[in-house]
Amino acid sequence: MIPRLRVDSKAGGRPVVLPVFQTPGDPVWPRRAAAWPKSLLTGARDDGFTGKIGETHLISGPNAQASEKILLVGLGKKESADGQSLRLFGAGAYRRLRSTRWTTARFLIADDVIPAAEAARAVAEGVGLAAYRFDKHQSEKTGGDLLKEIVFDAPTPDLREAMEGVRLGTLWAEAVACARDLINEPPSHKTPVTLGRWAQQLAGGRLRVRVYDKRALQKMGAGALLGVNRGSAHPPVLVHLRYTPAGKPKRRIAFVGKGITFDSGGLSLKPADGMMTMKYDMAGAATVFSLFKILPRLAPDIEVHGVAPVTENMPGPDAYKPGDVVTALNGKTIEVLNTDAEGRVVLADALTFATRLDVEEIVDVATLTGAATVALGKNIAACLSNTPRLTERLRAAADAAGEKLWPLPLETTYREHLRSKVADLKNIGNPGEAGTIIGGLFLEEFVAGKPWAHIDMAGVGWNAAGTPTSAPGATGAVVRTFLNYLWSLHLGQRREATA
Repeated sequence: MIPRLRVDSKAGGRPVVLPVFQTPGDPVWPRRAAAWPKSLLTGARDDGFTGKIGETHLISGPNAQASEKILLVGLGKKESADGQSLRLFGAGAYRRLRSTRWTTARFLIADDVIPAAEAARAVAEGVGLAAYRFDKHQSEKTGGDLLKEIVFDAPTPDLREAMEGVRLGTLWAEAVACARDLINEPPSHKTPVTLGRWAQQLAGGRLRVRVYDKRALQKMGAGALLGVNRGSAHPPVLVHLRYTPAGKPKRRIAFVGKGITFDSGGLSLKPADGMMTMKYDMAGAATVFSLFKILPRLAPDIEVHGVAPVTENMPGPDAYKPGDVVTALNGKTIEVLNTDAEGRVVLADALTFATRLDVEEIVDVATLTGAATVALGKNIAACLSNTPRLTERLRAAADAAGEKLWPLPLETTYREHLRSKVADLKNIGNPGEAGTIIGGLFLEEFVAGKPWAHIDMAGVGWNAAGTPTSAPGATGAVVRTFLNYLWSLHLGQRREATA
């Protein structure tokens, strides 16, 4: 549970958390920490504290009073200080504070280097991300933290900006926690219908939710989604969420997320080891849903649509088979040669659905290909787009979030790999060759020429070992990238309106 986070310019009488840079002799304390003697830092360095990112060292103040307990937390090198180092500072501080007996703490932000609003937002994100735990199904809970409140000590001139920074950082962390909860939930607890009902609970005010059930999908002609679903005992749904701003929207965007609640591979069955984490194959849908969890409170001047095709991929008695042909919502036929390449098949219908909305651009996110992990590893998501400017904006949003997107080309000569002898398209290309690009080229067939980007998050959505800002399991990757993207567009529109 995230402790209460607030901002105060007169937050004395609490243990203090101080950021310290790694460069010896140049600690760059926040201006408000000037009263503490530098001998405190010298003693800490003598004890082995270096100031590397996230490193912690607990000391006592000059009078050794409880209210003068000081936790030094490393910020790394001064010249590379940025939002990500501050997130790691917040995460490192929180993790250490959890092991203390403190119920409250005062964070002094390094406003000498990074503006107070940006610093407060990044630190709040780091605290919120590190605070996440998924113990819902454990009979012995890890227990509540003694730490109940963190106060960001900001100078009076920066107070309002710091408060807004903490508000946004807290919302960002809440959205990530929502995505992690959905992904970490056992697959039998989140059937398509169950997820649809969960999404419907978000409806209210300026947020509308419609869930298309199996009968509606049949009437609609969503043959690709229905084909993948045939092996499952649980019917599919297509979830459409729509947020509308108070005034006339300055922009309209659709986010589409793959929602395979469990992927066995279908009749092209995965090996046992390959199925152990396949509850996370709906991470794309969870990413989209988590945006709408907080959009009403974020209130951007943008109309935002979310579309999620949700189904299991199972080898049931009526499962679709290698060699089958399904007809997508836009009328294109797909020869299914590998039932484990189902994500692109269900997205064919979802992307077509999105093109029929009055939107200016479409961004989809999916755990689509193992090839993305082979190419880029566990820290970088692949991005393919028919609009270079959209790629640039998404990469800038990812950089601001401390996440990484790397562009891959939609190589036109590879379209031959998708040519089928019996249908319009095959659902796979040549085995072992450009798998992520082939997946992107397949999806492009269903965007009707609209500005579109595809993010393959297969490598970044799950981390079994965990990271400083993520417990083991679902990472909630890409959520903050999308939020940064929406917020940057909102701020851009606001600036234009006041120019």
